[in-house]
Amino acid sequence: MKNILIVDNDPIMLHTFVGLLKSQGGFLQILSAANIQTALEILAGEDVHILITGMHMSEMDAFELLSLLGDRYPETRVIVMTNNASSMFRSKIKQMASVIHFDQTLDISMLTKRIFTELQIDYGGQVRGITLASFLQMLELEGRSCALQITAKGKMGTIYIFDGKPVAAKMGLLVGKPAALHILTWENVLIDIDYAPGEITREISTPLMNLLLEGGRMVDEKQSQRPNLRKHSRYDCLVGVDYDISDWTYQCYMRDISEGGAYIETEQPIKVGQRLIMSLSSPVLERTCAINGTVVRRDPKGIGVRFEDLTLQQKQVIRSLMELRCSPISDHSQ
Repeated sequence: MKNILIVDNDPIMLHTFVGLLKSQGGFLQILSAANIQTALEILAGEDVHILITGMHMSEMDAFELLSLLGDRYPETRVIVMTNNASSMFRSKIKQMASVIHFDQTLDISMLTKRIFTELQIDYGGQVRGITLASFLQMLELEGRSCALQITAKGKMGTIYIFDGKPVAAKMGLLVGKPAALHILTWENVLIDIDYAPGEITREISTPLMNLLLEGGRMVDEKQSQRPNLRKHSRYDCLVGVDYDISDWTYQCYMRDISEGGAYIETEQPIKVGQRLIMSLSSPVLERTCAINGTVVRRDPKGIGVRFEDLTLQQKQVIRSLMELRCSPISDHSQ
């Protein structure tokens, strides 16, 4: 993943901009700093590929930051976003080879395209709602070359494709075929595509169909060896919900649900043991209910929530969502 650092002294704008860029693709790791000192501390500890600044910073502060970057981190590309910048400021930054100036830019997609271009990523978008096995077979039929970044409930891995064939993979400390097989066992994946993966060292010689069969056997073995530890069947879904913590309301996506709890994708720094109130709506019943829950699991992408003392009405809303918007998950033990 490529590190993008956003520097702005307006906390609301900083939070909003970080969220917008995070939604644009899984290849970007978004960092943030509310002042120059914090930005320099991050730069000292992280390999920052692109720095974005200027939204609400004064021209004097922005120029100070650009000067420091030019002296200490000349390899870092900088995007300066301004609104009616002065002619003197324009003239100064035009003389800086590493600086790209966006003036009165409100189109987040254009900014994202420029970021991907600077990073030499030919971004092919995100794919959700299709199994990884089916998507790999489609790429094989088309003979495409690309890098696939795959995420699933806090797990992340990469599979490299050349002429439609998987040639390399990485997942944590695993590389090659073991990494590919591990990734192939994941359910409900989100796939980010880079059609310009660069040179790839071949690590996998096994044909795709053999990998899929072996991955399927691994899933079957795990399911047969593990007891069903859950009291309630889980269902895959993609449902927009909100939850309240300490009088603040946050938007999120629910990725699975049962009568015992749910997994939701959220960027908020919620801790295990924290209590929240989720709001669920049933289009069929035309009813909304608030459900108390406790966070029992945390990963980089979201949280697992255990529901507390459901009423009959709450159970009816959950069941109607399962019937209308969800599909069963075969393995209840994960």
